[in-house]
Amino acid sequence: MKLVQFLWYLFIACIEVHLNQLLPAGLQRRLAERRLIRTIRAAYENVPFYRQKYDEAGIDIDSIRSADDIKKLPFLTKDEVLINFPQSIVARGVTIDDCHYSATTGSTGRSLPFIFTKKTFAFYIATGVRMYTMIGYRPWHKVAYIKYTKLNYPRLGPFFQTTHIKSTIPVEDQIRELRQAKPDLIIGYASLVYEIAKRATVEDLKHIRPKFIGINSELSTQDQRDFISTVFGCPVYDEYSTEETWMIAAQCRHHQYHIFTDNVWVEFVDSEGREVKPDEMGEIILTTTRSPAMPFIRYRIGDLGRYSNAPCRCGMGFPLLKAFEGRADDCFILPSGKYVSSLKILNTFTMYIKKYLHLLEEFKVTQVRRDFINIQIVKGAEYDPAHIEELLADIRKILDEPLTITIELVEAIDSRGSIKRKAIESLVGKDMRRNQDQGAYKPVWEA
Repeated sequence: MKLVQFLWYLFIACIEVHLNQLLPAGLQRRLAERRLIRTIRAAYENVPFYRQKYDEAGIDIDSIRSADDIKKLPFLTKDEVLINFPQSIVARGVTIDDCHYSATTGSTGRSLPFIFTKKTFAFYIATGVRMYTMIGYRPWHKVAYIKYTKLNYPRLGPFFQTTHIKSTIPVEDQIRELRQAKPDLIIGYASLVYEIAKRATVEDLKHIRPKFIGINSELSTQDQRDFISTVFGCPVYDEYSTEETWMIAAQCRHHQYHIFTDNVWVEFVDSEGREVKPDEMGEIILTTTRSPAMPFIRYRIGDLGRYSNAPCRCGMGFPLLKAFEGRADDCFILPSGKYVSSLKILNTFTMYIKKYLHLLEEFKVTQVRRDFINIQIVKGAEYDPAHIEELLADIRKILDEPLTITIELVEAIDSRGSIKRKAIESLVGKDMRRNQDQGAYKPVWEA
């Protein structure tokens, strides 16, 4: 019965999101603004954290009537979510066991738990489906996605066929599984798909012939996307999302990034919290408008970006994300000279955080030398050295070379005054890049 209800939610959501993209820009904004105000008022009524936070800030909730009015509201930080989950940041009357419950590290390494209802989850999946139908995906196309965990998306006979390929296995195994799957659409982290493209042989490419490729979860350069496109002979599209807020923006067929305002309200502010003008760089602030069980209101994720009011040739009414400064993960350079994507290490930590939700609160992995790696850990409420040893064993399998790994238990991870920091960092890679001027990784890309 629960599956039938979820499929119904998904069916309705798919219709809604595909109709939304046909709406003109003005109507899109008005509808998004209404959802925004309803979300804020409902959060004040139902979520103890927001009522207390806004009361302490002297906010008259009845005065929040437009998008301009939300500038009166204080920002939400990750620390506040961590401190108040689940006792006061989850809406009253919500049964967590009936919700989608997960945790994410993102690129900062801090474990962030979150929930959303099955109805919200269905809507989020629908926005993901739309992201790919925007570029030509159809339900009968076969999909292979490269990710650390398997996604339990429903399959309906010949429709929505998906193959999961683990992101932590060697690239040769990933290529072999892609040959077997013969997908029409490949989805994966930019650095991993790029590595596959570099390693794939002429014989491999006779079997791996996708119609399109979607990359996500980390910053990619135009050079990387062009290389992947040339190797596989198909267009490559990018998207921008977080696990806790889901889809933020994705590319259309004209490679313009459209902000999904039917899912999130996005602000761009300066260092003083004031809204920036179009084409000016600002900090990205997110408000979810589809997750009443645990809304994120004016949530600081630390990314920087620029928006544009220009129309897109595709005709969609969603506004454009012109540019953003993402986080390009450092590669680890081992004693043999072998490169290991830091995303594989991050994904391994993420798997353990999902498996043991309170094992650790925060971590940072630093490659100090080619043969020496230091891991700092802030213990969680259910810290267990045996689970950490289990985690280290998996890390050693990924690295597969003799080197020293030390564990340092700390009270907090030093952010060095920055809003964001890398959870996985290679000082070796940084030293090498200082001596190179190839332009492979740029701090800001333009769409």
